[in-house]
Amino acid sequence: MLRTVLHIGPVESKGGMQATIRHHLKHPPNGWITESINTHVDGSVFAKINAWRGAKKKLKKRLMDNKPDIIHIHTATNFSWWRKLRAVKMCIKFQVPVILQIHAGNFHMFLLNKPPAAREFFHLTQHKLVTPVALTPRHKREIGLSNMEVIGSPAPSITKIDPKTREKNLLILLARPSPIKGHQLAIEAVQKLRNRGQDLNLHLSGIESSHRWVRNLDETDGIHARGWLSGKEKNELLHKAGVLLIPSVFEGMPVCAMEALSCGLPVIASSACEGILGDGGIIVEKLDSEVWANTISEILNDVYKWHQMALNGPSAIAQQTPEVLGKKWSKLYEKALNEVGN
Repeated sequence: MLRTVLHIGPVESKGGMQATIRHHLKHPPNGWITESINTHVDGSVFAKINAWRGAKKKLKKRLMDNKPDIIHIHTATNFSWWRKLRAVKMCIKFQVPVILQIHAGNFHMFLLNKPPAAREFFHLTQHKLVTPVALTPRHKREIGLSNMEVIGSPAPSITKIDPKTREKNLLILLARPSPIKGHQLAIEAVQKLRNRGQDLNLHLSGIESSHRWVRNLDETDGIHARGWLSGKEKNELLHKAGVLLIPSVFEGMPVCAMEALSCGLPVIASSACEGILGDGGIIVEKLDSEVWANTISEILNDVYKWHQMALNGPSAIAQQTPEVLGKKWSKLYEKALNEVGN
């Protein structure tokens, strides 16, 4: 008999959590049916409040009428956490096991700066019905919760792209327009390289041309503000570009890195991505535009090294494919059910 896992999170919003939830819905573990309730919309504060109110009603009705076997809750920081905290408490009230997956790479800073949230989090995650999940071992250490499970972000099935077909001087950054994602650093690094005579083009997702970071720049400056990309547009860039940049202050396990590695797109990332790139990328320790400019130039000018990174990308995500992750989640769901029965 098939069991049901109900995902609670921003199914219809833009960003990494949405991509992860949609992966779950598209690739259910063997023996499981996946369903979802959307908790967030992109838009006004009023629209966001209404979306959450609607989600609470749907969740309560589902818990009362037809409880799923597992509820998998996806959370970040700030309002995302306070919303999901209520959802977790509702599930506990109805005695339904909860997988609480933390997506925000800066969740430990959120807890440090918000003592009430920290108290609630550490208290709640000791409940026998709640299984907290981090994205990487580093993510778990930073949060400081010893009983956390670790399961990383999903990667697409491997797609082999001939490195010779890529445009090496086309750089991409795929992230929401948050200061912690490093858009400004990437822009500055590319401008420095263009001033040195390198004909580079940087394509930014999540940033409109009217945004303050780019409003005085355009394609003649090598900066292409693309806004939010469709799945097709994003895949075209992933298959065509020469390097993915991730100059983030904080990351958990970015979905864009998994997407890039799965198709052999070399990644240059900050130390926030340490331990997840394998030989398909390199880490830049300092968040300094001059250092990043030098690193980008070095990689692009070293044809052999760049080519090897492209070839090594798929092997770096071997443990994050739909098939492998499905087995990991199935095992964790069964463990959560068994612990409740003990």
